[in-house]
Amino acid sequence: MGSQWSSDMVLQLLDLTDTNVISGERIETILEMLCKESGFACGFVYERDQVRVFHLFEYFGNRENRTPKAFTLDSLTPGQRAELIHCRELYVDGNKKQNAIKTALQGIFKTNILFLVPIMGDREELLGYIGLAGAKSKVIEPDALGTACRLLAKYIAPRILHKKIDYARVSLESILDHTGIDIYVNDFETHDMLYANKSMAAPYGGMRYFAGKKCFEALYDDKTEECDFCPQKKLIDDNGNPTKVYSWDYQRPFDGAWFRVFSAAFHWVDGRLAHVVSSVDITENKRNEQIISHMANYDALTELPNRRKLVADCDERISRNKTGGGFVLFLDLDGFKLVNDSLGHKAGDEMLQQLGKYFLHGAETKGNSYRNGGDEFVILLSGDKKSIAEDVARKILKRFKKPWKLTEGTVYCNTSIGIAQYPKDGKNAEELLHAADATMYLAKRSGAGNARFTGKKKNIQL
Repeated sequence: MGSQWSSDMVLQLLDLTDTNVISGERIETILEMLCKESGFACGFVYERDQVRVFHLFEYFGNRENRTPKAFTLDSLTPGQRAELIHCRELYVDGNKKQNAIKTALQGIFKTNILFLVPIMGDREELLGYIGLAGAKSKVIEPDALGTACRLLAKYIAPRILHKKIDYARVSLESILDHTGIDIYVNDFETHDMLYANKSMAAPYGGMRYFAGKKCFEALYDDKTEECDFCPQKKLIDDNGNPTKVYSWDYQRPFDGAWFRVFSAAFHWVDGRLAHVVSSVDITENKRNEQIISHMANYDALTELPNRRKLVADCDERISRNKTGGGFVLFLDLDGFKLVNDSLGHKAGDEMLQQLGKYFLHGAETKGNSYRNGGDEFVILLSGDKKSIAEDVARKILKRFKKPWKLTEGTVYCNTSIGIAQYPKDGKNAEELLHAADATMYLAKRSGAGNARFTGKKKNIQL
């Protein structure tokens, strides 16, 4: 290494680095030895973080000469940074004329004399720096000192890589545990649980609950085999390679919570094919959707389904039962305006609310009644026998012959009914409603409290 480097020092250096990973204490011993042999005031090791900052991890020397706790190379141009990274070693002597890189390093380390060697990983990535700084009392031999520092760097690099791996693992776990998303992984073939983050495991009492269980056993008390709805087959191609992410909504059985679930196939750390499932709680969204859907499809005053739902339900019945028949009963109140005019709109609203209760709970109308708007109501019936529609119409008219008791007093209010038949009078909801509405007016003209089938000149005999 040179005349000033004693054979004892070389043997000591080789002995100190004869290990897979060097401890911090041993690194400080080597830095002390290098400083004494070369005349530098201090020695140090910087490790690069996940971004671009170099942090001081080991230091030997006079505290007055202490180098910065952290630094970046942002003051250098991209070209200068690339040149610096690929230098085997860099010797800065402030007593001589320096280039821009060396001048910048003098400013960073606040020293006139500096010796710097990069710590490189197996993939030629920059992991950190080993350096010596401060006033010298001996003649520096850069080649010999560089060889010694590179020998030390060779054994420091694995430690830095291990720390980076640990940091990445802890960081990833922390991220996965604080995303607000439940995540678990199971073996693609055996369905054995491989991983679950904290938010996924918490409702089940922790990760120990999943140990030794298959995913369907862990998530369902009554499951002994793969779930029927498991999307795994949709996640791989014919050659068994992962394809795309699949999503669906799922309701947890033990507490009713809703989740938007995303599934994907990928290769686990040991190479086996695995299934990752992530889910986000959408229970509140589902509740809001239900509220919005109810507001869009139900009348707030009577709590009956509204015209929007009437048309949708009628068309759905037709699409499900194309060969069967059905009836639409269109009701319009007789004398409702008199209730509003004589007792006020508050009484009119109360009247409509009572009608809503009757249609919602009446034996002949329950589950089939709708408020079309204003004082119009509609009842949907399945089947092709007119006798069924006649019977329902008679029962409704019979009820309307009785008084309605309101807060403001007892009132009488009749109704007229027009009846259209599917498919004779229409092929869709709008056609059937139009036909039943027109027939209702014909029944009304013949007197309050009547019902009539479309195409008939006479009312139903009560």
